[in-house]
Amino acid sequence: MVEIRYGENYEMADLAGKSVAEAREQYKQEFGIPDKAQASLNGKGIRQKHEPVTALGDNDSLTFAEKSRKGLFFIGAILLALAITGGIFAYGATTTTVRLGLTDQPDFAAVTAGAGPTWNVFGSYKGKVGTGTLFTITPADGVPADAWTGDMSVVVTIGNAHELVEAYRILVFEIEVWNLADTSIGTTEYLTMGVGEISIEFTQSTPGPYTVEITDGYYITHRGGWATANAEDPLIMCQVLQRSAP
Repeated sequence: MVEIRYGENYEMADLAGKSVAEAREQYKQEFGIPDKAQASLNGKGIRQKHEPVTALGDNDSLTFAEKSRKGLFFIGAILLALAITGGIFAYGATTTTVRLGLTDQPDFAAVTAGAGPTWNVFGSYKGKVGTGTLFTITPADGVPADAWTGDMSVVVTIGNAHELVEAYRILVFEIEVWNLADTSIGTTEYLTMGVGEISIEFTQSTPGPYTVEITDGYYITHRGGWATANAEDPLIMCQVLQRSAP
């Protein structure tokens, strides 16, 4: 009988007279012996090319084991450490650093809310909205250069359409951006409950600040007596985005 072992798998089998290669093939599936497992006969390693010509005898002990990769990992770790530390020393020996003395600035533009127009909102009514300034946009002052002069984009959004629908059937705002010369710059856009966000791009043809204005619009309301307090009051938000470098 021959003792055959792989890992925790062990068996005494009638393998006398068979080769090591035949024993490997016979127990390959049962024990899960991988192709690269090293065979040892009575404690002596057998190369795979010699397995077909190495015969087993009674009382032989045949063991299969996978080769350990710990040595390879250890050597690899040493080589990596040498490469890293060697690279650092070589880099430091021929290199220095410089800190650039840049000037920190505030945001490229600031936006502040205006008082906004006011008007009476009657129930079951068709009327015009009030006109006036919603927001003021002020480009940042450069130090020591002039103010920031790049193109900008204004995004205006209705923030409480879920409340407004209780009071209004239709609500339309005509929105424009104006400069200090009282000239409209950029496109004219229409902000509604259905189109709750608009964007207006403009070029700074004259120095700021600039204003975001309601220049026209109208509304149609439901019957009065709305359950939600201040359902008639639009909440309008503004975001200013950079469109190009100065």
